[in-house]
Amino acid sequence: MGYWVYLARCGDNTIYTGATKDLKRRVREHNRGFSGGRGAKYTASHLPVTLVQAWEVVSWSDALRLEYAIKRCTRREKDQLIAHTGHIFDLAERRKFAFKISVVSAEILKGTDNPNAKPIDR
Repeated sequence: MGYWVYLARCGDNTIYTGATKDLKRRVREHNRGFSGGRGAKYTASHLPVTLVQAWEVVSWSDALRLEYAIKRCTRREKDQLIAHTGHIFDLAERRKFAFKISVVSAEILKGTDNPNAKPIDR
């Protein structure tokens, strides 16, 4: 099992970008709010959180690099990453990333209790 970089839609329609080793656990933490230092302070005040896209990478350093690149994207670019999973490869090429990025399947998104899961479009 690898590491995940994900996009989550908050209750106010903002997009949160994060990285984790356990995608299901992290979404549950976000939706519990900021209790006990878990979850993110931002998402705690913008509930509920719904996972809308995720990508798997091999190492934690790769996850952090990809997360940072996505955080630097505009809202429009993030919306494109959500709508078209394959756009992550365009971003990786622009950033000259040499590591492998795996596109997540709709089954994994559904496994996080995500009603908005979309199939892979690539």
